[in-house]
Formats: sequence, structure tokens, C-alpha cells
Amino acid sequence: MKGLKLLICILVVSVIYTSCKTNKNFNMKPSLYKTTEGEAKSIRSYEESMKLWDLPYEDDYVETDFGHTHIIISGKLDGEPLMLLPGLFGDACMWYANVGELSKHYKVYTLDMINYAGKSKPNTRKIKDINDYVIWMNQILNHYNIEKVSLVGVSYSSWLNLSLAKELTERISSLILLDPSETFMPMNGGIAWRGFKAFMFFPNRKKYADFFNWIGGGYMDDDMAIWFEHMLDVIEYGSTKMNDVPRHRVFKAEELRVVKMPVLIMAGGKPILYKDPEVFKQKAQMAIPHAEVIIVPGTGHGLNMEKADYVNNEIIKFLKKNHIR
Repeated sequence: MKGLKLLICILVVSVIYTSCKTNKNFNMKPSLYKTTEGEAKSIRSYEESMKLWDLPYEDDYVETDFGHTHIIISGKLDGEPLMLLPGLFGDACMWYANVGELSKHYKVYTLDMINYAGKSKPNTRKIKDINDYVIWMNQILNHYNIEKVSLVGVSYSSWLNLSLAKELTERISSLILLDPSETFMPMNGGIAWRGFKAFMFFPNRKKYADFFNWIGGGYMDDDMAIWFEHMLDVIEYGSTKMNDVPRHRVFKAEELRVVKMPVLIMAGGKPILYKDPEVFKQKAQMAIPHAEVIIVPGTGHGLNMEKADYVNNEIIKFLKKNHIR
């Protein structure tokens, strides 16, 4: 029974969400969407979400071994580079509540992933494991002549950024991990059952919405509602499913000894992703003793949107404190 719960959790958990060892059976098409009609609907809602970006930006594409990665660039021309990676089923537009403030201080590169959501254009070579992610990230950094970069992630991309930091210790100057899924400890077992009902048992758009509303702790405002509809489009029309990406897992402390750059970890204070956020804090601190770990009271999984001012200020304060100006 315990093994069944773990398997279900692997298959269903999102802006979060997967677990244990890498799955190499990838069924993705050379497109992020199942049909041209579905792609058109998703891109329309992407553009609607981008209206929330009240700042100048430019779109760019970087050619990599895995296809063309879409990247949005904003901020100070001579600013230190800051790269934002979206959670699973998210893309660049999910950072609408954060990119404006961060762009006042840094040159911000906001990515659409090459293997899920957004405007990137994958080819037939799939991202199969962390080594592929390392190749992909190196090619993006080389394209922009970035020697060192600070990475920000949420949920799945927090795990991914930490995985990249283990392999690219000389290229990543600092890490900001927002409500990382798995990574330091197993997630709340209740997610498995809720995820199963939403994604495996006669899935539909309403079930997806109910699941993510629960994960988010019930928070929703007008801006988030616009982005939320886009994320539902990505889930409904996208070609990427839960088991189509390299799965995350809990790291052992000894694996993270190579992670010596400054690390900021922020987690939601509601007992959703983890039954006891304070236990999560202890586990994260044990895994990376030099990390700064903050529990954000009253927030769910979407803390970067729910408490955007607080999260933005903590990120900027952390980066400046660590001489990343």
C-alpha cells in the first residue's frame, strides 16, 4: 500500500510534483501541445497573462540541442543576471508578480522550459535526466556569455535548480528555492489521493482547478485568475504529462555538500505540501546547513503570487547581502 501511494504521487503531483528515479519512457511529441488548435488557445491565454507584466521586455529564442528555448529578458542592461525557471505546467508568464520588482535591480531572464509549457519549440531530442538539463542550461548561459548566474525556482524547478547547482558549481552564484517539492523530505501523503482523483480518474479541467486551488491554499485574486486559466490550458492542451519529465526526489545531505553557494529557501506556512512546515524547515536546514530558510506564514504553494511583495523583498535582500548587486 505504501508503494502504491508513492507511485501515485510520482504520477500526479504538479507545480510540484513527481518523485524518485528518472523515467526514461518519454511520450512527448516534438511540440509542447497536442494539437495546433490547443496550442493556439494556450498561446492566447499566455499573451493574456503577459498583459500583467507592467514593464518593458524582449522575447528571444536560444537554440539548444533540445530545440529553441523561449526566454523573456527584462531589467537593467548592465545588471547581474538573474534567471527564473517555472514550476511544472508553468512558464515564464507565471512570474508576473515578481519580475517587475526584480527587474529594477537585475537583468532578468525568464524561461519557458524546453519540455513543458510556453512558447519554446522542442525538437525530437528529449530531456531525459539531469545531465540533459545541464547541457541545456550550459548552452543558454553560453549563448548570453553569462559566466555565473543566480537561479530562482518554484516547486519542481526549485528541485531542478538545486540539481543544476550540484553539477554547475562554478556557474551558479546563488539559489532561491520557493516551496520546493520533494527535495528535502517527502511531501504530504494526502497529495497522492487528491492528485489521483484529479489526473488519473476521469480527469477534466474542473478537477485540475480544484486540485491546484487546494495546493494554493484557496488563494486567488484577479491577476492570479488570469494566469490560472492559462495554466489550465497548458494542462488540458499540452503534450507533457506528469511522467514526461525527469522526476525529482529527496536528496541525501552528503549529496549536497558540493552546494556551497548562498541558498535561500522559502516555503508556504500552510500545512499543504508538507504536513508540518516547521519539520520541512528543519530538514532543509540539515540538508544545507548554511542555507537561509524562511516559512512564509499563511501561504500555500503559490507564495510568490500570494505574498509577492514579501517574497520579492526577501529575494532582493538575500542577493544584496551576498554581494550580488
